[in-house]
Amino acid sequence: MRARIVKLKIFLITAFVMVCAYQVHVNLITKINEVQILISDDGRDSPVLRVALLSDLHVGDDESSFQDLEKLWLEVLAEQPDVIMLAGDYINDGRKKRDIAQQRARIAKILGQSDDIPIIAVLGNHDEWSTPTLWSLDFRAAGIVVLENQVMEIDRLNVCIRGFGDAFTRNFRYLDFPASCDGKLQLSITHDPAGAFHPQVEGLILAGHTHCGQIALPLLGPIYVPSDAPKKSLCGLYEDSQRQVFVSSGIGTSILPIRFFTQSQWDLLTISSP
Repeated sequence: MRARIVKLKIFLITAFVMVCAYQVHVNLITKINEVQILISDDGRDSPVLRVALLSDLHVGDDESSFQDLEKLWLEVLAEQPDVIMLAGDYINDGRKKRDIAQQRARIAKILGQSDDIPIIAVLGNHDEWSTPTLWSLDFRAAGIVVLENQVMEIDRLNVCIRGFGDAFTRNFRYLDFPASCDGKLQLSITHDPAGAFHPQVEGLILAGHTHCGQIALPLLGPIYVPSDAPKKSLCGLYEDSQRQVFVSSGIGTSILPIRFFTQSQWDLLTISSP
């Protein structure tokens, strides 16, 4: 009898480990997440806009990681979005003292291949920790527009995009849309969704940073999320009377190279008025 109980325990433990391993494997395979977002109809001329949102790439400094990024980027371009928005954290371990010049340039070169699709980027905490001015210079040299508490108008899309600095590294600064953006679709992007809850921020804000917790437990949710944003706004679409916040689960991993019940994904958002 005792031998049977021991065998049963071993079987159950083995099955549990196999299920967990399978879950981690599946969650690390990057998938496209298609989402429709209806924004309030406030009189603006707001046509349908398709936005590719990529966040938390955390690209490694090896040839395999660069090849994976190239493959992913081709998948994004194949969807022919109207605009591509990058929500920060392009590498991992940004605090480490090392020369990342070649890694940064390689990432910028890959992400700069746009097929004439506008690419808008903000910086995340790992980028702020690893000489942000050089990230901005390399990205801009590759044709990527970096918005650090700035607004860009894209006339042919009739849209204004406001990029906020990262709240996690205290680089967030509030700014209004200029009067020239009146009558245009107005979108905001930042890294840490905590910035979306500045008392003056309104409208639709896109963000990343949280990895949706990266490691979540069934029924209990994420173990830890490094953001001061409200708990209900840390993953997916959140709405209140003042704002809509969409937080991407992101693509890569941080600290531990695993995801558990949090899918690696990039988002294809279709934004329109009711």
